[in-house]
Amino acid sequence: MSGHPETPWRPPASLQRNGVRWMFAPLVAFLIFTVGPSVLAPILFILSLLVDLGRVHAPSPLAMLLGPLLLTIALWPFLWLYGYVRDELIAQPAEWKSIRLATIVSTVAMSVPSTLLSLAATSEMTSPPGGGGGIGFVLIPFMLFLLIPGFFGWLIGRGIAWLLRD
Repeated sequence: MSGHPETPWRPPASLQRNGVRWMFAPLVAFLIFTVGPSVLAPILFILSLLVDLGRVHAPSPLAMLLGPLLLTIALWPFLWLYGYVRDELIAQPAEWKSIRLATIVSTVAMSVPSTLLSLAATSEMTSPPGGGGGIGFVLIPFMLFLLIPGFFGWLIGRGIAWLLRD
């Protein structure tokens, strides 16, 4: 252990005034898309008891518990994006406007296909046993595919910020 105490990281004054709430956008999206199907499935089942929604079955407790775990595997790029944004912000605090725009665009770009996956997972949870399409088979390709819109969203966000710089 060295005799030098660690100096805490201090963000620039402009960043302190504007806050860093935007940095948590990938985490919020991740939570919505992983937990959302487990929340929507019981709501759809109860709603189907009141209104005719077709053949909606009660979600099994096992599907409601394993669903978020499987979706966590597929949606890990959101977690990676958060970690990358945090590291970039610490390494280049003066570039916070560019990093903010890139984070927002990348999160939106990854959220579009993630919405479809979450809706498919909700449909899978409320389908009759053996009648679903097996959402587990699409998780690995989806996980790899999700990196592509995230990467292009990051580049587009940084490019727009570069064009709009002061």
